[in-house]
Amino acid sequence: MAEKAPVHVPYHAPEHFVVRRPRLATSFVLNVLAFAGLWVVYSSIRRITAHSVSTARDNATHLVDFQRWIGLPSEATVQRLLLPYDWVLRAANVYYLGFHFPVMITFLVWAMLWKREWMPRVRIALIGSTLVGLIIHLAVPMAPPRMLRVSGGFIDTARVFGPDPYALGIAKAANELAAMPSLHVGWALIIALTVIAALKTPWRWLILAHPIITAFVVIVTANHYWTDVFVGALLCGFGWWIAGRLRPVVSVPALAPPPPVSEGLDLARVRVASD
Repeated sequence: MAEKAPVHVPYHAPEHFVVRRPRLATSFVLNVLAFAGLWVVYSSIRRITAHSVSTARDNATHLVDFQRWIGLPSEATVQRLLLPYDWVLRAANVYYLGFHFPVMITFLVWAMLWKREWMPRVRIALIGSTLVGLIIHLAVPMAPPRMLRVSGGFIDTARVFGPDPYALGIAKAANELAAMPSLHVGWALIIALTVIAALKTPWRWLILAHPIITAFVVIVTANHYWTDVFVGALLCGFGWWIAGRLRPVVSVPALAPPPPVSEGLDLARVRVASD
């Protein structure tokens, strides 16, 4: 049997994937412009609806009647159950006032520095769902439960237990007639969905505590109704899903480096035997 010379088999590098990431400067500028523009729109709507208190209270009364009709428990009942535990209500007030924007800012900084490939999806989800929410604020101004103290039996926990945002001057920057939908809950849900999708550690599921606690807090502080929570979560969850369709986290193929010479020779040579 004659033996032919070894045949060289060229090495084909396997494909691996690298994630396309926008530049930090680009991401930062886009975020600043987008969220500054969003604040301008929010402030404009707040000024437009500032004199719609009567309409907002009527809308809120209709919403309370609707919730009662479909069998939802009154938010005032939940408040009354917690009245003996004033420390819980004070903690809820602190969470409502002190966690919404700081947590969002921390999340955006984290995403820009360490998970920048997710920023386009996050930005579209936040801006898109918030704009829809602001349109609802403009079309259907809604007084929060705390503004129905007499007719609804609600308690303004911030005034009663503190800290008081009115005395601190914080409330002046907020649109008090924007109960529907709850963007507090919606934004918290977008944060949780992004963290769960972007990280691999099993500890990432703990972030679900943020939207759950936020939903609890906005109810017991009489800042939102059940329906506000459901609509806010649905709106922003849907916005996050749509943003994933428009700007998915794209992986592009790249060539892996060739193996060491010795390994390449072992893999690249075969002996072909013939009679």
